[in-house]
Amino acid sequence: MTQDPSSTRAGSDGVPDPRDVAELLCDALKIVARHDTILTPSAFEELGAVIKARVPFFHLAITKAETPGYFRVVAMTRGEVEAVLPFRTRLQSSAAIHEKLYVRGEAYVSSALDKGNDLERSSVPFGFGSYAAFPVKSPESGQVIAALLVAFREQLDPDHPALVYLSTIVPHLGASVSRGLDDRREARASRILEASGDAMVAWDSEGRLVDLNRAAERLIGAERAQLLGTSMQELFGALPIGPSVGQRLTLYARDGRKVTVAATVSPMQGDPLVFAHALFRDLSEVVAAEQRASDRLTQLRELSEQHRLLLDNAPLLIFRLDPETNELLYLNKHAEHLFDVSAALALETPGFLLHAHVDPEGVLAFEEAVIVAKLGQVMPPYEARLRRKRGEPIVARGTVYPILGQGSRVVGIEGILLDVTSEQAARSRLVQADRLATVGMLSAGVAHEINNPAAFMLLGLDVLSRTLAGPNVTMTEDVEAQVKQLVSDLRETGRRIVDIARDMRLFASPPVARAGRRTLVDVARTVESALTITRAQIVEKAELDVSIAPDLPLVAMDDGRLGQVMVNLLVNAAQAIGEARAARGPMPGDRVRIAATATDAQVTVTVEDTGIGMRPDVIDRVFTPFFTTKHPELGTGLGLAISKQILDAAGGKIIAESPGSLGDPPRGSRFVITLPAHVPAGEAVTPRTRAEHIGRARVLVVEDEVLLGKALADQLSERHDVTLVTGADQALTLLGSERFDVVLCDLKMPTMGGEELYRRVAATDPEMGKRFIFMTGVSFGPELERFLGDVGAPLLEKPFPIRRALGVIDEVTARARAEATRSA
Repeated sequence: MTQDPSSTRAGSDGVPDPRDVAELLCDALKIVARHDTILTPSAFEELGAVIKARVPFFHLAITKAETPGYFRVVAMTRGEVEAVLPFRTRLQSSAAIHEKLYVRGEAYVSSALDKGNDLERSSVPFGFGSYAAFPVKSPESGQVIAALLVAFREQLDPDHPALVYLSTIVPHLGASVSRGLDDRREARASRILEASGDAMVAWDSEGRLVDLNRAAERLIGAERAQLLGTSMQELFGALPIGPSVGQRLTLYARDGRKVTVAATVSPMQGDPLVFAHALFRDLSEVVAAEQRASDRLTQLRELSEQHRLLLDNAPLLIFRLDPETNELLYLNKHAEHLFDVSAALALETPGFLLHAHVDPEGVLAFEEAVIVAKLGQVMPPYEARLRRKRGEPIVARGTVYPILGQGSRVVGIEGILLDVTSEQAARSRLVQADRLATVGMLSAGVAHEINNPAAFMLLGLDVLSRTLAGPNVTMTEDVEAQVKQLVSDLRETGRRIVDIARDMRLFASPPVARAGRRTLVDVARTVESALTITRAQIVEKAELDVSIAPDLPLVAMDDGRLGQVMVNLLVNAAQAIGEARAARGPMPGDRVRIAATATDAQVTVTVEDTGIGMRPDVIDRVFTPFFTTKHPELGTGLGLAISKQILDAAGGKIIAESPGSLGDPPRGSRFVITLPAHVPAGEAVTPRTRAEHIGRARVLVVEDEVLLGKALADQLSERHDVTLVTGADQALTLLGSERFDVVLCDLKMPTMGGEELYRRVAATDPEMGKRFIFMTGVSFGPELERFLGDVGAPLLEKPFPIRRALGVIDEVTARARAEATRSA
């Protein structure tokens, strides 16, 4: 028997018992706390059960507004009313309801459903008597992000006690609903944006656009706001069918263009908004190239025998096939260059072109292209690897087309094969460079965010050490030893955090090599840094054996390059063991070993593994650019080639051996690096003379990290008069009215950075510009090097010891005072 809303527990005056309201709120909060979001079906069903125990509703849902007058159901209780309020479907309401509920943030109660909008009237036959909608607000912005919709079988008065229960719960749902909406929004966005430069769109069950990326805006020729809600049929003439890969469609762009695109369509399951999404790749250039090739080949068909010499010398392979037997009838002389086989021998060899394709996919593509040509049509160009008599296979782009006679009868089949090996190599280099640039940018951000709090922590530990060593602190010997050890451990941990962040960025984006810019590299430290990054990949597959001789001499080479080499060799070793385990299963004794030794003249580093090993023909070509035996997702064939270039430039060498010395019997691979040890010469760099202490100076510290700035100012104030500001605008104002001996300024700050502050100050007061000392938590880069080289200002990398800062302040102050004395 159905209860009506009057069964809610209320006093004689119709007001719900506060204790009952509190119990309902408590039960609801427990559910909210137990789930990441109440928008999941299980969480929402739990919430509905708790509410129904006190407010016997007919239907419960959470809705999200779209354009005024439209909304979607993003969570609901299951039942027969799904036909009225179907999940994730775009439904029409009214602009008045939208204004009151989503704009003004007021609850909406409707009892006369038979006189309402179309949706309200259609709900009456399903048992709807009345409903109430309560705004759900974001706790951060206060904006209405959704609505809790509660329907009843009976008509509900606006002051009914049931509304008290519901209005008590709703304010506490905002954070949970916001998380759910954000999670879904982020998931959708990530799927679209993963398409890199290709256009990506998503549409709902009605075929209307609900999301797209910037590439799609450019391809279609309109902005996102103009395109949302647009029908896919309007853009493509028909709804793309999926799942599919490479489906060719015509896009009707907003500027009147007709663009041929390749579509990869993927239906979505379980998303309340997105029915399907697709990646669209602009094929305009491909179609134009096909058309140009087709036009060119049409002209060639009309040429007489006197032009055969021109065809033979064309920089592409041109062939003709018998349409009945598929055997070669003609092959131009370029085949001798491409395949290293004479054209005459190729014509005598049955199935020569078919067997020249290395991979099954290439064979299938060639056969399909010939079959399509026999039908009088042209298949889009394909790419495949072709074997040569000597040397590595090449990558060729092939097009096969029919020669038509009278009545459109196929009288011949011709085609071209173009060597695109260099083009593919260039694409691989671009992908590799893009990946490294992205990782380097992310690592720089991580380093900046880590180094600022690490600098504050290390400065604080210095203060703590001096405080504990003061005369007013008394501890027993045991306690004193424990405290000193703890402070030492914390300091070492902080430095290790900074080292890891610096190593990440150094290996992802090493400094640009420049002549004469070599540094002395600590081999042991570089090996440890490389192991920090690669250890997790190694230890899950094999034991790690590290043997580094003490007191290794330094080597002279470009900063960061040796680390790049070591990371590449260690990752290769881990992958080789992974391949071996996949082929033969795990074996006891699987190991990666790295050892570093030295003589008076050179440093030797050995990396070996018990992995899959290398054949002799692979060893011969292992340092050749773009040569790889790995799957394309695991390597581009550049790592070892670049490593050899780096070591050659440093006067060293690298050799590869297989099998190595590990295992019984020996197996795997072994790489041996030798580098000339640095021997100090007569022109060794003389250490910079430390400036004498010049007395108290006026120091302006500009640091947006408040805690770090305060700690730095506190320590500097023991020897100098320090003024601290947390932004460049404050510093600019202060420098306009006061003089300082030194400006200690952070480079990376919101609104206005250190570079811009320097330029504004130097433009009006060049003398003050000479007193800048910069700080940064980001590792060096080309732009920063150029800036510092132009202005000649010192740089302190966070975290830095306070004595280093004091020394640089003394140097800058002494120089500024000396110049002032000379000017006087």
